Amino acid sequence: MSNPTGPQDPYGQQGDGSSWTPGQAGGSSSGPGQGSGPSWGQGQGGAPGGDMGGGYSAPPPPPGYYGGGAGGPMFSGTEKNNLGVWALVLGILGLVCCGFVTAIPAVILGNKSKEAAAMGQADNGGLGQAGVVLGWIGIVWGVLALIWLFFLGGMAVITEVSTGTGTGF
Repeated sequence: MSNPTGPQDPYGQQGDGSSWTPGQAGGSSSGPGQGSGPSWGQGQGGAPGGDMGGGYSAPPPPPGYYGGGAGGPMFSGTEKNNLGVWALVLGILGLVCCGFVTAIPAVILGNKSKEAAAMGQADNGGLGQAGVVLGWIGIVWGVLALIWLFFLGGMAVITEVSTGTGTGF
């Protein structure tokens, strides 16, 4: 007579807890049939919420987001996994081609990813740690590149001028 997940029969349950069947006259609360089926006051569905009266059980809890079942969300603890992925990608780019431009955001996002993993909002704290390490390596390489560019590049101009092979300024 009832389906906890589908539409329910509006004529199946009366206000006093009894239900009308075609063989009954009126809405007596004597119960359905002569000893067949559950007696009044016993649940039919066996749902954890217990009997709601008239043989109806408590409805199931609403489903979680991402299509999860009644037990909660299917992908719990992964809403901030993208931070670790971005930290790793930016750390690799900082090493390969972009230097400071991507290495500094890799360190920032990697630290946020590790915090999210510690709070249970992500489950890939290792990617965040890798992004932090690669970001710091990219920063060190960038500093060394700047030192080489300004110091050694400046020294090349000075030696060029002093030897007379350069055009000067």
